[in-house]
Amino acid sequence: SKVGWAAVEALGQVSLPRGCQMDVAASYNQRLPWPAVMDVSPEDRPVAIRTSSMGSTPLDTHAKRLRSEAELDSCPLHEPDEPPLKRMEFTPCHSPTRAEQTPPEDMASVMPPRRLASVGFGTPISGHPICCPLVSELRLRYGMHQTQGPRNSMEDRTVCKLERANGGFAPSHGFFAVLDGHGGSAAAEHCAERLHANLLGSHHFPDLVPALQDAFLRTDASFLSWAASPGRRAKESHAGAAAVALVVTPNHLTVAHAGDCRAILVKKEGATRSFEALTHDHVAERSICAEEADRVERAGASNEPGSVRVGEHDLPMTRAFGNLRLKVAAGRDWTQEAANAQVVTALPDVSVFARGPDDLAVVVASDGLFGEVLSSEHVAEYTRAALQENAATGDAEGMAARRLVERAIHHQSSDNVSVVVVSLEPSEGSAESPDLLREDSTATQSFSPGRPTVLEKLSLPFGEAYPEEVRARRSLSPEEERS
Repeated sequence: SKVGWAAVEALGQVSLPRGCQMDVAASYNQRLPWPAVMDVSPEDRPVAIRTSSMGSTPLDTHAKRLRSEAELDSCPLHEPDEPPLKRMEFTPCHSPTRAEQTPPEDMASVMPPRRLASVGFGTPISGHPICCPLVSELRLRYGMHQTQGPRNSMEDRTVCKLERANGGFAPSHGFFAVLDGHGGSAAAEHCAERLHANLLGSHHFPDLVPALQDAFLRTDASFLSWAASPGRRAKESHAGAAAVALVVTPNHLTVAHAGDCRAILVKKEGATRSFEALTHDHVAERSICAEEADRVERAGASNEPGSVRVGEHDLPMTRAFGNLRLKVAAGRDWTQEAANAQVVTALPDVSVFARGPDDLAVVVASDGLFGEVLSSEHVAEYTRAALQENAATGDAEGMAARRLVERAIHHQSSDNVSVVVVSLEPSEGSAESPDLLREDSTATQSFSPGRPTVLEKLSLPFGEAYPEEVRARRSLSPEEERS
């Protein structure tokens, strides 16, 4: 500043013409430590996207998708290449080392090398003796980025884990999940903490198809028990979460989803298809999901255009964790109804895909990115371009995830946005690695004598299928139903 330069000159240490001071100042600034590329600061930052006080996420039909024109017009637009300021964001942190405190010769070296990426938000540290073999064995790299966006709270949660082989019982795998909460973050938080552990603890594991179904239902049972326990506020019984989970093994991609979160497989440049959809939304639209509409009606609920309704409560999706008020038809006890008779069920659709040479990356994200914001085709194009542009930075996946989030905000997404990008590398050899999938995989087969299979559990009362999780065996009272 002018005051600072005047003080220095007064001490007789510097005497420069005013025209040269800016050049010297620029040189001085270059010698300062380089800031974190994607830092998470505890200090308050200016809010570029503001919203009025809306309370917790409402559960009416259009709460997650529609905003008034006045609110949308109040959100400033940003150029695609100019990242907007956000109220909250979680990205890989980078603190410069002593060697990095000198100005770089080129801008590519400004980006943090992979060895400094945070384990929680990107591919693990390359020099780590445990994580590095997993990355090589699974032939993947990953990055995550999420933002609160214009919402007044962050209800999304993400999970990124690499699990090393457990002897001959279970080969190594990567587990990636996005949980899009509604009615609060309680359901998403609960699932983020327990879903993977319940997968590993399923007596079907390592057979992934029934194990994922079992893990989803077990996690849902434990959350419903918590939400229905005495002393919980009426608000907490509204909480729910859509979810998509990706399990990456050396030869396969296994995807389980319930709700409107999505996963797409982005193909390499020149492939016959730009992308492949790995999930299909469970939405309350007969024209889109006729089978889901029929299932909801058989369960005793009404399927109105754009929403599932039980009494005075509704939801724009047919499958999700939680949602105690919508779990079963009015007047029924959720602990006594079987999972196949639930209205809004957490039973996921599970699909298995063989990895191929044209696979580039998998994008797993909440509906704040997809749907009415960006098409799957556009998401694939942006991902492919971002991975190519940032290939030399050491954090291509994290930068690609950040690019997608910024695009969603630029296109006026009105929701939280969470994105996980998992790059896939082709196999270098012809020998196949052990995989988690069994050739005789079937949900009708039990691997623990005396325990029911998933198909058998679907016909049992929920409290009997998961007795350890369903501790509070009661329905909401009529007074609570009306609250």
